[in-house]
Amino acid sequence: MMNYSMLLINNNRSKAYLQNLILNGFIPKKIILLNDKNIDLPEHTENDKLISKKTNQKFIRELKDLNIKFDEKEHVLATIENNNIDYVIVDTLNINSEEVVAEVKNTPTDYIVYSGPGGTILRKKILSQGKKFIHVHPGWLPNYRGSTTIYYSLLIDSEVGASVIIFEEGIDEGPVLYKKKYKIEEKGIDLDYVLDPLVRAKTLVSFFKQEKISITKQEEEEKVNTFYIVHPFIKHASIIKYNTK
Repeated sequence: MMNYSMLLINNNRSKAYLQNLILNGFIPKKIILLNDKNIDLPEHTENDKLISKKTNQKFIRELKDLNIKFDEKEHVLATIENNNIDYVIVDTLNINSEEVVAEVKNTPTDYIVYSGPGGTILRKKILSQGKKFIHVHPGWLPNYRGSTTIYYSLLIDSEVGASVIIFEEGIDEGPVLYKKKYKIEEKGIDLDYVLDPLVRAKTLVSFFKQEKISITKQEEEEKVNTFYIVHPFIKHASIIKYNTK
């Protein structure tokens, strides 16, 4: 079993990752939790404000086709404390800040599963601390690099893919550890807040279940496309196709 730590923010992706890794017996050694209570990110839901107050309410988000789910009401901090996981809270969402770099340097493991703010580029300093950052990209690499690739792959291929990679400075150019494609038949699933985090979480858990880590360099002779934040028209067209196929 891989010894690993995690770098998280309190959002649906982090909740899906952490809850499902723990459910499958993969417990992180330590968690760096980034939080700035004065900032709400576009990826945050109304349930994402980091608070210490516990709640008995549940809001189960599920993808039946992949047999995976998570509780959106359960804050990442509650999951951490309920499972007695060592953690530190850093009061910033700037992944490249000196405070975060220092905590990364002091993590007890070589591997860190990354679920920080979306669209952030890890710079040379944080990547040079002797740690390997594991990132689940929501696209089949190298065909779908860049942002909001789930919408493009649903529109073009009628399927979604996810790739577990090691972060490098280039956009989604790091070596691939594992990747998988999925056909999703369910209708009416929220693509941003349910399908995306659960497809990534399913792929991450599947990767952890592999007996041996195989690192594959992305071959540039394959078809390489870099996508940018999806235009509202393309997003709408993708959602319509997904729900009417």
